[in-house]
Amino acid sequence: MDRALSVLRLGAVTPVGLTAAQTAACVRAGLSGFVTRQLLPPPAEPTICATVPASRRLKRSPREWLLNLATRAAAECLADFAPSQPVALLLAVPEPFRHHPALHGRSDAATLAELQTRLARRLAPASRVLRSGQASVCQALLQARSLLNAGEVTACLVGGVDSLLEPADIDRLQRSGWLHGPDNPQGLIPGEGAAFLLLGGDAGQPAAPPLARILAAATAQEQDHALTERFACGDGLRAAIETALQQAGVPEAEVKLRVTDMNGERYRAWDSMLAAGRSYGTRRETFPVWHTASRLGDLGAAAGFAGVLCAAMGLHRGYAPGPTVVCESASDEGLRGACVMVPARGAPLPPFLSRLHAEQGAAVVSES
Repeated sequence: MDRALSVLRLGAVTPVGLTAAQTAACVRAGLSGFVTRQLLPPPAEPTICATVPASRRLKRSPREWLLNLATRAAAECLADFAPSQPVALLLAVPEPFRHHPALHGRSDAATLAELQTRLARRLAPASRVLRSGQASVCQALLQARSLLNAGEVTACLVGGVDSLLEPADIDRLQRSGWLHGPDNPQGLIPGEGAAFLLLGGDAGQPAAPPLARILAAATAQEQDHALTERFACGDGLRAAIETALQQAGVPEAEVKLRVTDMNGERYRAWDSMLAAGRSYGTRRETFPVWHTASRLGDLGAAAGFAGVLCAAMGLHRGYAPGPTVVCESASDEGLRGACVMVPARGAPLPPFLSRLHAEQGAAVVSES
């Protein structure tokens, strides 16, 4: 990137939390929101899924439900932030091939207009709807960088909202053999939710001290993906990871944590495993990986944003296993993405590290 991005605020509504802090805490604690629901009429078997607990009146229609999810998560980001200019909204929604009922017959302009009304915030003309699935997060980061570098806006709100619990999606996943269940342990658990990040330039905003920094993001296209006859072998994801690290100026050996939206489905697992083996060649005693889908389920277009959100919270709170994180994402239609994250400039010491210990460590380094 020409200039790093600062993560100023976070917002989320997921099966394990109604805020970003709750969501990140539950992912860290290993708590899941999995339940069994009859999502298809009998004789179909009940489905293991991850649902957001909410009143029925909030789910009067698929569109109403997604708008409610997005509004709550976006409002959390904007609650105490008053930019001098309108915020640009880059919103990721379900991919077109899914024909999600929430988007049927509605234009992108209509979706943005409804959210603008609900948020009571004027959105910048540069606001866009993205339809590239899980890896839309890296598209959004690249577009946000361009808008901020060009001075078109002072802040960008990026996020995704989705629900894989609609009957059409469940039926498609069931017929493809992708659903997790008693007869298929190597399948995904469908989920729903929204995850948003408020981004600013690297200098941050006086009224909004940054939580973390995104040094670089990159995308690539996988030719063999979920909708083709052949299986992916990690080429697209490897290219995205290597490009992001190169642009960030970070050696691969410095990466201390991977955050991935790999959802447990066997072919996605192979893709992720092969990409990791080809991208991270340095010998490590341990190499932690956070699989957010193992707690949240597959959040579809919101999955990549949830991973970046959890990484930002881990860096901000100091419980990430190291200061350099790579977040990886993969979409059903072949888009692959990766971004490199580090703590915010001038960030305080992690809560679990005493200042005395840090000063002693610094002294040892200087004496050597």
